[in-house]
Amino acid sequence: MRKIRFALLLACVVLTAAGASAQLLWKISGGNLSRPSYVFGTFHFASGDMLDSIKGFNDALASCDAVLGEVEKDSLLSPRAQKLMTAAMMAPADSTLDKLYSPEGYAIVARVWDKYFGEMGVKLSQMNMLKPAAISTQLQALQALQYLKGFNANNLIDGAAQQRGNALGKPSGGLETVEEQINMLFNSPINDQAADLLEACKNDNTFQDLSQQLIDAYDAQDLDKLLAIMSDPSVGGDDSAEMERLVYSRNRRWAERLAQMMPERSLMVCVGAGHLPGEQGLLQLLRARGFTVEPM
Repeated sequence: MRKIRFALLLACVVLTAAGASAQLLWKISGGNLSRPSYVFGTFHFASGDMLDSIKGFNDALASCDAVLGEVEKDSLLSPRAQKLMTAAMMAPADSTLDKLYSPEGYAIVARVWDKYFGEMGVKLSQMNMLKPAAISTQLQALQALQYLKGFNANNLIDGAAQQRGNALGKPSGGLETVEEQINMLFNSPINDQAADLLEACKNDNTFQDLSQQLIDAYDAQDLDKLLAIMSDPSVGGDDSAEMERLVYSRNRRWAERLAQMMPERSLMVCVGAGHLPGEQGLLQLLRARGFTVEPM
């Protein structure tokens, strides 16, 4: 459960430093910037309606020239992206689910799959050709539907921020390409994916309580509470390899790209809040490049 649960937590919420409580929106100024830009930490499964509760967000958005997400909202829906995604989700012929697991292990995964997909009439045996990471992402989506009150896949906070910018005549874009995002999601070693999925399924019953804690903490913008959850070794908070793959390496790329883009235009940057804090977080990396970073 550790790595899959940790990956989900990092993808959805925040790992932050003490003293940054109740701060999701940050102003970037100074250096070679003629106008400020902004960075907003998101919870990827949160409702877009939450944007109205973030003090200063709408004013900051109105002052910017463009809105950036981790990936541009429409790019993942293009036929090209769908083709790339489908190919990346498919397992090699010698590594389908029924070949990766013993009968006992397969039964554990199938039991959890049936818990979420049974009413739809979809069996795990129909998904054998998918990589374990693809199974994990589908399970996570159904878990979100079950545990998040008012979950609406058509009104999630990252896409909503870009849509609000579009409505104001501001273009949207992404900090990474579709290829980079797909590689991050589906191209880790397949044996690691299999082990992670099995552990996640063995501990599925702990997911609801953990999810509720995270949702409550994010709704309250209680980053100290989120830090306590995220840094707990029992959920993989001490896994430096996963932190490097999912967070730190991406933060470095994003900081370099933002340093090149922000002098040319003012940006509203919306990324998973787990990317913001810490010595290797996006905020500190921008400070190291000479920018002033302060909470709104």
